[in-house]
Amino acid sequence: MYRVAYVAGATQSRRVSRSLAVFQGVSERRRWNGETALCLDFLLPQGRPLSLLPAQVVDVRPAGQNEQGQWVLVAHDAARRRHRARLRTRPVS
Repeated sequence: MYRVAYVAGATQSRRVSRSLAVFQGVSERRRWNGETALCLDFLLPQGRPLSLLPAQVVDVRPAGQNEQGQWVLVAHDAARRRHRARLRTRPVS
């Protein structure tokens, strides 16, 4: 399961949407002008398919269920420790 952030909407009214989805694979779709384009295929929890062009994808992060059954982002402990170490303030001398 992944949390996918993607751009949706027309050029003037673009917005970023976020959804939990299962990655299904890569496929080719035909564009209006007859050319083919690669699409990333996902399946939303309600069973609806979601096909995105690679340019639409903003961020993809792995997600898992915690002890309470809630879907949360999977955190990398080492990355968190490094980030916290940088945020610490130095003692004033």
